[in-house]
Amino acid sequence: SVAIKARKYLLNVLKENGIRGDDFAVAAAILLGYDQLLEPELEQSYVTAGAMHILCVSGLHVGIIYLVLNFLLGFLRKNKFQKALKVVLLLGIIWFYALLTGFSPSVQRASVMISLYIIANMSSKQKDVYNTLAASAVILLFTNPILIFNVGFQLSYTAVLGILLFYKPIAGIFYIKNQIIRKVWEVVAVSAAAQLGTFPLAAHYFHFFPTYFWLTNIFIFPLSFAIVGAGMLLMAISWIPVISNVVGIILSGFVFLLNFIVSAVKQLPYNGIHDLYFPWPKVFVVYIFILILIPLLLKGKIKLLLPCLVTLLFILLLNTNHRLQVFQQNRLAVYSIKQSTAIDFIKADNHILLVDSMLMEDDMKLDYQLSNCRISWGLEENNQSVNGSFNNEKLSLYYDGQFGSFGHMTFLRISNQEPFPIHDPLKLDFIIVSGKKRLNVEKLLKAVTLNFLIIDSSVPYWKQKKIEEQAKLLQLNYFNVNKQGAYIVNL
Repeated sequence: SVAIKARKYLLNVLKENGIRGDDFAVAAAILLGYDQLLEPELEQSYVTAGAMHILCVSGLHVGIIYLVLNFLLGFLRKNKFQKALKVVLLLGIIWFYALLTGFSPSVQRASVMISLYIIANMSSKQKDVYNTLAASAVILLFTNPILIFNVGFQLSYTAVLGILLFYKPIAGIFYIKNQIIRKVWEVVAVSAAAQLGTFPLAAHYFHFFPTYFWLTNIFIFPLSFAIVGAGMLLMAISWIPVISNVVGIILSGFVFLLNFIVSAVKQLPYNGIHDLYFPWPKVFVVYIFILILIPLLLKGKIKLLLPCLVTLLFILLLNTNHRLQVFQQNRLAVYSIKQSTAIDFIKADNHILLVDSMLMEDDMKLDYQLSNCRISWGLEENNQSVNGSFNNEKLSLYYDGQFGSFGHMTFLRISNQEPFPIHDPLKLDFIIVSGKKRLNVEKLLKAVTLNFLIIDSSVPYWKQKKIEEQAKLLQLNYFNVNKQGAYIVNL
């Protein structure tokens, strides 16, 4: 309750000091972990630019706050009492900030790691970053074992491991005398190391790789320090009228510059690799490949050449096997998307996805629901209206908006129009029931000879229940995607 009230107060502080629109949305996300104001288009720009991590409060933000606080409290070092007081203040503020920002897994990881580091400093114990990282994972998983399945938890730890393992070898590629150029190169090295740590996992979950992440991070690292520093200063002096307004203008300028850079990077050609297919076996093999390749390239360990080539061959075999599966597939899928109709006819790498008007107009919802299976099945987007009609020879698919055939199978989709009266009963392999209009299954079976009934997601609950009751009485096989998930059959 206290954290929520504090967050509301601090959001008002940002508003009252002239931060508006996209600048306000981004500032709220970076400083307070409040990302509900972000427009989808703006969020997508950050994803494409490889800068999404700046909008998710993470170890970077906690680290900056620790550095600032540690500097400000540097005077507390004369005796044991002052040192203990400094530790208490640091831990209290860091964990309150973690609470304020919603306790995301990455913030929890960073807070635990920094807490262990602070306590080790106080007790003059020897510090080891790998042990500290492992200890933080053990503590978090002990309190909540399910965190191991959380994407943020996985990406947070792999990013830090990537930096610990690969930063020094990458940074050591070039020796640069000029201090400014050296700092720029170090930023590139850090971002490259983090990307090496997270790339296989990110490709598995998000199917995307931002090609200009290194360019974006050159500007993001200094800007993130500036934004967090200015934000902390603004919140500390928000009660001083004129000065707080000046700091608000400066903060707004930093955020505006960040948004401008992200938008500019998004406009660059070849700004990302889309539709990456990384199942779990490929994720593990690519991690092994990275762990072998980096010492081979950067440290010249020739004995790793053969294991590297073997691992690369295994990756190629996984890709080849996937392509063979794509060209051999022939399936029907009726998806389970709440209050919607989505029917997919798939043959090799060709398909037609029939969707209702609501889904046709909502690309983001459709992509969110179906991108995983579309990518794993090797398909391009090809959406058609479920009320349309066409004849596709490649798919052996004929459809007139109601009746259709797919290969050797015949089917009927019933929505608002019922196919009555029919003089000679039609022989059908299956019927897909859509929409809200009442359906008399007993009457339907007098018009058709039917093997199977599929109830799609656009059918309301009352109608589902009625159809199921009638189907059971008439001993008709049926499948309800609302209860059982997508109906997918290999033909």
